[in-house]
Amino acid sequence: MQKLVLIHGALGDYSEFDKIVPLLASDYEIEVFQIPHHGDYQDSKVQFEMNALVDDFLKFLNKFGPSFIYGFSLGGYLAIAAAQKDESNILGIVTQGTKFDWSKESAEKETKTLNVDFLSTKAEGFYKYLDKLHGEYLPKLLSKTSEFMTKLGENPVISSKSVEKFTIPVRLTRGGKDKMVTKKETLNIKEGLKFGNYFEIPSMIHPLGFINPKHIARLISIQLDSLKYQWASTPFGKMAYQILGEINSESEPVVLFLHEAIGSIAQWKGFPEKLCQEINLPGIAIEFPGYGFSEAENKTRDAQYLHAFALEYLPAFIDAIQLKNPLFIVGHSDGGTNALLYSSKYPKNVKGIVTMAAHYINEKETRAGIQPAIDAWNEGKLKGLEFFHGEKTERLFFAWANTWLKPDFEHWDISEDIQGNSVPALILQGNDDQYGTDEQVNGIVNLLENAEAFFIDDCGHAPHLEKEEVVINCIKYFWII
Repeated sequence: MQKLVLIHGALGDYSEFDKIVPLLASDYEIEVFQIPHHGDYQDSKVQFEMNALVDDFLKFLNKFGPSFIYGFSLGGYLAIAAAQKDESNILGIVTQGTKFDWSKESAEKETKTLNVDFLSTKAEGFYKYLDKLHGEYLPKLLSKTSEFMTKLGENPVISSKSVEKFTIPVRLTRGGKDKMVTKKETLNIKEGLKFGNYFEIPSMIHPLGFINPKHIARLISIQLDSLKYQWASTPFGKMAYQILGEINSESEPVVLFLHEAIGSIAQWKGFPEKLCQEINLPGIAIEFPGYGFSEAENKTRDAQYLHAFALEYLPAFIDAIQLKNPLFIVGHSDGGTNALLYSSKYPKNVKGIVTMAAHYINEKETRAGIQPAIDAWNEGKLKGLEFFHGEKTERLFFAWANTWLKPDFEHWDISEDIQGNSVPALILQGNDDQYGTDEQVNGIVNLLENAEAFFIDDCGHAPHLEKEEVVINCIKYFWII
């Protein structure tokens, strides 16, 4: 199991991770690092100065071993500063809400608020939170932190130039409602990183203790998983992808995973890896432009947008990574439709396809299923999508919802495009799919020359998540037989 170190921010405490650690413990061996002069180390002999903190943290890593690092606020600054000095025990870094723009002026601005009188009158909620963490020690910690920030303003140790030699991947994350850290200063550091990426969660605020622990755990998990991603440069923008297993020869089939209409690599969860293991094949999960960690896209969608994904974007991606292997395509929802379209146009490239909840026509049930999703969005119930798609979330959601509800999309039908496709196909759908009737499956099977249908009981629109074992067994039987 890989190791993960969590670092709190200035004025914070290791106890802030008490509800977060259990949510990540099944995937990582976790250690929470206590910054000197905080929590149990109020009287630490380590000088409260950045270079001294870096040395102390590196000593800790030498004992704990190679690890991934998540640092909130000051914790992120400490992680980056430590990696500048010695990255040998650092596998990758995720920062959240880390202030990088330190100068005498910015330090002076920050320290003006670091006193009990100001906090208790101007930021009462935050003051009560800090008082609960530190009690009688809080005034002294505020004074120490003020001195620390003044020194850091006089001698900042991180710049876009200082991180240029990094060989480790770094994710710089920030909340769109963070009033303490700017996008500009974060992007400035990102520009110096060879393997860096900026990710903004639009509705997230700054204070760690005021954010749902599940949200923090989700952010950490998704960002850490993204450290495995690669990017392919295409004429349509950079596309993120993840290779599962090892592709040993060009004759070996590769499972290609195509996500849903508002999906991403992370939203597949553990399904791709489990399936690849079961059928003993390597895989590639991708994200189209405008999704997840891929480059943003501002193109207005029309009735041909799925044709563009399947017949322009996907071939461009395959060319970009020089993939010569025969494909076994597994697609969910829009991804299933993409699999149908691509395999119909390029049958020689495809050994088989599996679609889950794919559409070949726009039914009234499909359109009816979209309005509840729009209502949920308007009620703020779909904010979780921001952790997967960041700043692209709102545009992506309405690009999907509005397109399928457009009058000129009402009669969307790809029957002529896929008719006569002879590629072996398994067409799956849940019996309770809110976005399509049995006609989606039966119609596709009738149009294809070598397809079989399978309906899954007590299952909605996401069979691979709702009935994972059933789906994997179906695909395993289909592929092997």
